[in-house]
Amino acid sequence: MLTNIINSSDCSACKLCCNFLRSSAWETPALEQELIFLLQEEGIPLVKRPDGSTSFFLHYCTESENEEALCPMLSTQTGCTLPRELRPFECRIWPLRLMMLSGHLVLGLYKNCPALDDERRSALVELASTKLLPGLLEYAKTHPLAVRDFNASYDIIWQSN
Repeated sequence: MLTNIINSSDCSACKLCCNFLRSSAWETPALEQELIFLLQEEGIPLVKRPDGSTSFFLHYCTESENEEALCPMLSTQTGCTLPRELRPFECRIWPLRLMMLSGHLVLGLYKNCPALDDERRSALVELASTKLLPGLLEYAKTHPLAVRDFNASYDIIWQSN
């Protein structure tokens, strides 16, 4: 559904969401159990995080906070190598993110997504708050590790009571 607003070529050209500074490694997606099994079979390196979730292992060569590491599922020529239906939930909904803020579930929209001009941003907020929200809330209930702590890089577009 998001591809109706953010076209694949814009995403493929950017790859911002698939490129992690050491300081932003917390943003790697929490992987669903089904995907964990598939990736393990393919030999993709995974890591268990302190919150109990599993994510991609990122290979950094130095200790620099500014060093970048690419998602191991990213091809620099073609984008994500996983079919859309197998991509982690957090990747499929980017630049949206489910987060917790002061005990409230919030839906955030990444402030600096280069693929979003004002018109696309407005369309995405409308889509998220009307059609996508019920599914996002259900996912949050069944996959709590995909809900992150609030980060100020996101505008809150919806908040629970």
